[in-house]
Amino acid sequence: MILPTGIRRLALALAGVPLVATMTAMMFASPALAAPQPVQAAQVLRAPSGVVYKTTVTGLHVRTGPHTSAAVVAVLGAAGTKVTVNCYAIGGSVFGDSVWYHLVAPNAGYSAGFYLDTGRDPAPGIPACARHTFRTLATGLHVRTGPHTSAAVVAVLGAAGTKVTVNCYAIGGAVFGDSVWYHLVAPHHGFVAGFYLNTGRDPAAGIRRC
Repeated sequence: MILPTGIRRLALALAGVPLVATMTAMMFASPALAAPQPVQAAQVLRAPSGVVYKTTVTGLHVRTGPHTSAAVVAVLGAAGTKVTVNCYAIGGSVFGDSVWYHLVAPNAGYSAGFYLDTGRDPAPGIPACARHTFRTLATGLHVRTGPHTSAAVVAVLGAAGTKVTVNCYAIGGAVFGDSVWYHLVAPHHGFVAGFYLNTGRDPAAGIRRC
């Protein structure tokens, strides 16, 4: 559902939630943020689009960012597991290969290109992960492992107006009728509800689907 920023502001006001106040209970069912913990599996996105490759090792980690220090959100199965990627990013080097791919299936997150049968990195035809900057419309927005309010919280953003960088959107749980969520790559990696970003409308123009 398309919800312009003005309607979002009105909805927040009608709900008695100042733009500089704490988020609604719907978005903050969990307590204050503790140290992020890896989870067994991230939410699987709907209708993924991209290119399919296979893993070359068993138990490949899917991470929140393109670095080996990023939190693990899923562990893939045996070598030969199919994965769908939609873009690549430059990150931490793995045996001299600094290309990482953003997976959209079977889980959302980043995996090192060194462990995929791409042939060479970056693989031909795979675009770089485009980035777009927006600002939050409320204080304390939760960044989650998947596009749903039930997904685990990996970070809590600061005051309304905080800058966030996104690289794609996904369709997930509705927030005030808006089911578009954006995948953040800065200042944290994870998903936030589009309802709480100043995108103007959802999905925002120029943002590719995850």
